Amino acid sequence: MKEKTRKAAALAFSAALVMAAGIPAYASEETSTGMQESSLNLSMSKDADFMMSIPKTTASIQFGAENTVIGDLYVTGDIGTKQQVAVSVEKTKFTDVKDEDNCFPFTLQSGGADFEEAVWDWKQVRADTPTAYSLTVHIPNETWGEVVAGDYAATLTFYAELQNVE
Repeated sequence: MKEKTRKAAALAFSAALVMAAGIPAYASEETSTGMQESSLNLSMSKDADFMMSIPKTTASIQFGAENTVIGDLYVTGDIGTKQQVAVSVEKTKFTDVKDEDNCFPFTLQSGGADFEEAVWDWKQVRADTPTAYSLTVHIPNETWGEVVAGDYAATLTFYAELQNVE
């Protein structure tokens, strides 16, 4: 019995040695100078990643304030040179929490213009100082004049999408 075990172990050890040593494989073509040429293709992949930063989770709007700065929107990370990050926003009206039929509109602005979407290219996403959009809730005085007493809430929902560009 010991002899069989010893032979099996020796056979397994020999097989392991052959596999560890490997058998070299050559792919070559002879050139006109008699030299041999071979090549090896390498590949590597790194996934794109980004993070969207939005203003505070809750911003309090003071009654009568025409413009209220709520914070900055920006994107950081690492994306490909033929990619961009597009951020859009969806908003609800300010709605009375006790009466959903009682509501009023507002605009979201950045730099004095209505904000609906922004796009960051790969350089802006990787920048040490990110490209930021300062966001402002704009409610004209005429709108404030029509608002009745109540507690109101509105929601801004931001969507970020990694896009390929040509």
